[in-house]
Amino acid sequence: MVNQTNKNDREQEDIALQGQVDLVTYHDEESFYTVLKLVLEPGYDAPEDPDLFPSGRVTVVGRWANPMEGARVRILGKWGRHPSHGNQFEFVALQPMVPVDAPGLQRYLASKAFPGVGKALAERIVGHLGTDTLQRIAEEENCLVGIKGLKSGVAATLREAVIAQTALHETLAFLHGVGLGPVQAQAALTRLGPGCEIRVREDPYILMGVPGLGFVLADRVAKKLGLEDDDPRRLRAALVHALERAADDGHTFLAQAELLETARSLLRVSTPNGPFEDALADLRREQLVTVDDGVFSDGESVVPVYLPHLHTSEVGVARNIRRLLAEGPHTALANTEALGAAESEGKLELHAGQREAVLTLLSQPVALLTGGPGVGKTTIIRFVANLAEASGAKILLASPTGRAAKRLSETTGRPASTIHRLLGFDSTEGGFEHGVDKRLKADLVIVDEISMLDIVLAHHLFKAIDSKTRLVLVGDPNQLPSVGPGNVLGDLLDSGSVPTARLTHIYRQAAKSQIVQNAHRILGGEMPATDGTPAEDSDFFFFPSEEPGATADLLMDVVTRRLEDRFDIDWTRDVQVIAPMYRGECGVDALNDRLREAQGVGGREVVRGEQRWRTGDRVIHTRNDYEKEVFNGDMGVIHTVTEDGIVTVRYPEQDVVYSGGELSQLRPAFAITVHRSQGGEFPVVVLPLVRQHAMMLQRNLLYTAVTRARRMVVLVGSRRALAMAVENARQVDRSSALSERLAADSNA
Repeated sequence: MVNQTNKNDREQEDIALQGQVDLVTYHDEESFYTVLKLVLEPGYDAPEDPDLFPSGRVTVVGRWANPMEGARVRILGKWGRHPSHGNQFEFVALQPMVPVDAPGLQRYLASKAFPGVGKALAERIVGHLGTDTLQRIAEEENCLVGIKGLKSGVAATLREAVIAQTALHETLAFLHGVGLGPVQAQAALTRLGPGCEIRVREDPYILMGVPGLGFVLADRVAKKLGLEDDDPRRLRAALVHALERAADDGHTFLAQAELLETARSLLRVSTPNGPFEDALADLRREQLVTVDDGVFSDGESVVPVYLPHLHTSEVGVARNIRRLLAEGPHTALANTEALGAAESEGKLELHAGQREAVLTLLSQPVALLTGGPGVGKTTIIRFVANLAEASGAKILLASPTGRAAKRLSETTGRPASTIHRLLGFDSTEGGFEHGVDKRLKADLVIVDEISMLDIVLAHHLFKAIDSKTRLVLVGDPNQLPSVGPGNVLGDLLDSGSVPTARLTHIYRQAAKSQIVQNAHRILGGEMPATDGTPAEDSDFFFFPSEEPGATADLLMDVVTRRLEDRFDIDWTRDVQVIAPMYRGECGVDALNDRLREAQGVGGREVVRGEQRWRTGDRVIHTRNDYEKEVFNGDMGVIHTVTEDGIVTVRYPEQDVVYSGGELSQLRPAFAITVHRSQGGEFPVVVLPLVRQHAMMLQRNLLYTAVTRARRMVVLVGSRRALAMAVENARQVDRSSALSERLAADSNA
């Protein structure tokens, strides 16, 4: 036994345990999170505590795809303590092993892995074949003949299952041996199939195609299997990984010279260009990359290299925009007289620039509407929709996210949807109902918040627009760009090929708002007005604090006490904390924990892995779920948690039930990142600013956060950090050729 004096030391080390699964207490089939009772084998002891670990039977938690009672396993992990369930062993790696004694073999054969074999029959089989039962079943075709009660069909099925389980154990042992954890190994098996080991040995980088793995893990496996640093398979994988990483950073391509250098740096090799160029040629021949030699025709030496789907999307967007511009309707849906009548009816007088914008949008086959806060984009969209509908036009409205679609619907008084729903996304097949063969039926399609539109979704959207349909695109180019690759709004503007209405005049009422004034100051590179004591009716505040810990404390005080004391604001309902990063004392993760505890709502909770959910938690949904009709960016509050761990989230429109692995679709939302806030609008926004977030302190990020607020903005933190954000207008230029393609006369 391990005595209490050195138990703490042991908890800090990865240790191995070996034993037999006595009971599967809990298993989630989506996340693989599993709770087991494990009977330890001799030589593998629990900490000295007979009350918690009677007779060597310990609680074990971790991820295992197919847990079976009676299975023998070897696990690697640490002793830990759960706040509710006490001491337990938390494993990070698990290797199934063949049972070696008769009782273990009997329980193993009676498990769900071998249908038709119950406890009594398993005892007879082991009694007949002995402790090498599994080996004999696999190798001796007729060894099961003559066993009482074992029908020939069950015997044949049992032999197939034993052979399959043996192969599975061998494959898992191989995958664990080269460094894959339980979940990673199961993912590899699921994607690569029965020949998984052979395929990985032939080319370890095939693991890059397994969800959740990637190049870094595949490269570690390759080294374990003895591949040389300059092996062609490694060079090809590095080139693909460099392109994938560039796409994660927003680029649709990398210039060939940059790609080769990036891959060389990634691998930390001094290999000359020749082998890399050969590897690139192989990838091009296998159509795993696309090299577009002709996109830059003005003498530039840039040779862009794309992942194929990004090249297809960029070419498709350019082609379809040009198609719509050339073939679309040019007869205006409304004239000056109709617009004047609409103004009179609405008792609203538009500015001259706004009138011109409305008429432009209603007279062009494709048109853009841009502008910052307070310039009346919302008003223009409403006028365009009203006038188009008055002319008899059928209108469809959409935005990239559910939250933005809800705002668009409220703005226009008409139904609006996400672009995915508009196109009829099929979550099973992964495609869209509407496209080239089945285009949308509408006279006018209005798409808002297109700064969030990446090149792939833009391609699917534009190819689904019929040539007889007008397309109005609305966005603010100063917002953060799309999370996905591409620079669609910026490229459309830069190309000069799409008629554009730019609103610059700030409404008289909006001009009174410090939020609007300061947003425009930030865009102009000026510090927002935060000096002195703000007026009683101010909507923009700054609370100075230099150190991250003190800033987090001050933010908590402002959010949970001062806003309510001074303005009677219910922070649990009307305040949204938005932070630049996840990490640090002023990051999203830490602030979520503190705000959650400050709310103090008790009640039942459910734990899934490292996440804990309880009644009253504010949450955000992180993916589109069309069956539940809840979408990426939708925010709600946990209403109930049942004894079985089923969670009901109350959204503004409906209650949605989550169970098991579905909870992975949720994230805490007392605090969210600026990127997650895009397309949303909140009564009050509170933003921490600390120098530790320097890498994310950018002008467009600060501008985006400020313009999410409807009633009030509160900045908490370092004035120097605020200045860093205002001064940093440098945005990473996204490599994209959409502007060039749009400007080109010939087909791309």
